[in-house]
Amino acid sequence: MRFARGELSDAPPPMPLRPLQDAAGAETSLAAYQGEVMVLNLWATWCAPCVEEMPTLGALQRRFEGRINVIPISVDGEGQRARAEAQLAELSGGSLPFLIDITRGVLFDVGAPGMPVTIIYDGQGQEVARLAGGADWDGEEAVALIEAVLGEQAP
Repeated sequence: MRFARGELSDAPPPMPLRPLQDAAGAETSLAAYQGEVMVLNLWATWCAPCVEEMPTLGALQRRFEGRINVIPISVDGEGQRARAEAQLAELSGGSLPFLIDITRGVLFDVGAPGMPVTIIYDGQGQEVARLAGGADWDGEEAVALIEAVLGEQAP
């Protein structure tokens, strides 16, 4: 993982708060996770790098359980919902929640140049890091980045 590939604008877009659907089909949004460090990942079943990195995102969630929330949002269409949910459960070892945006609008909300894109938000909902492309989210660089963000959150 090379966070040098990441980019952080002086004025990153705000955290998207558009309606999403959870596994039960209920409407929710990322506002439910505000107040905590969040690793937002935009992915799809047809995106090979997305699928490849998903197990490492699951491992990251398990490593930092109770300290961060890794939130993958599928941008698959309605017809792929069941496949996306099953694939996420399998790839993450059941450690990540299922959320979907069938409109794919969240990609535009965050200014995603493609997929996957992963954005880290601090406890105030401010973007602190961004990486476009696949990565090993359980590797040393990612762990150090998360530790640094968490360290900045300490009172």
